[in-house]
Amino acid sequence: MRRAALALLACALGCPAPGGGSASGPAPTARDALDLAKARGKLVVAMNASYDPFEVMGPDGQPVGFDVDLARAIAKDLGVELELRNVKWDGIIGVLRTGKADAIISGMSVTPERAEAVAFSTPYFQVGQVVVKRKGDERFRSYRDLDSPDVTVAVEQSTTGEQACKKMLPRAKLLRFEKVTEACVAVRQKKADAVVFDNAMLLKYVSQKAKDELEGLWEPFTSEDIAVAVRKDSPKLLAAVNQTLARLRASGELDALIVEHFGEAAAQRK
Repeated sequence: MRRAALALLACALGCPAPGGGSASGPAPTARDALDLAKARGKLVVAMNASYDPFEVMGPDGQPVGFDVDLARAIAKDLGVELELRNVKWDGIIGVLRTGKADAIISGMSVTPERAEAVAFSTPYFQVGQVVVKRKGDERFRSYRDLDSPDVTVAVEQSTTGEQACKKMLPRAKLLRFEKVTEACVAVRQKKADAVVFDNAMLLKYVSQKAKDELEGLWEPFTSEDIAVAVRKDSPKLLAAVNQTLARLRASGELDALIVEHFGEAAAQRK
């Protein structure tokens, strides 16, 4: 995906986890995805449901989370049904560009590389990369302490966390996983020294699943906008998405969703 300080910041709409994804594959058609969605009567949204609280598989086998609620609001404004497609993160841009989805709503960070392949909406959230380590491990007091050939950092592949480590921790060894939860388990099992990922997800993971084993250096060392991605041939859909985001912010509904999924502090730190 993917995905502030405790700063989970809701970015002002004039301002991407989990996220990465292949940029390969041409756009399948010049027809705007808004027209396609209205013709079929549903908006098809791609996401990788392993990025709690943005999206995760619920007890009924369906994705739930912040991005799911956002996708529902967009589909409702368009007057169509919503279809969610849970896909692998490292292929999610390819799914969009080959026409298997109309949009990506999956905690995707905006990066220059991705912006060459897709069109991004105005941002609706902001995250930052943080370090999580084993509790009591005093070797690491800053992300800079990870930059050593003797340190193994666990990351989710094809994410901005991996990119940040390559750029800012060039001497560290990287241990790549398909899911960030697997990276966290590697740290707990002492197969890696630390994990680097979005603060939004790691805050929730540590507090709910590993508070006795892991602790975070919660001051983010990057700042990343999160936005909806659509194909570059779909300016009408992009405009409609931006219109919904603006409406949600003006009405206070966006803040309410942020509080529901991330807590009160996330909506206050804007």
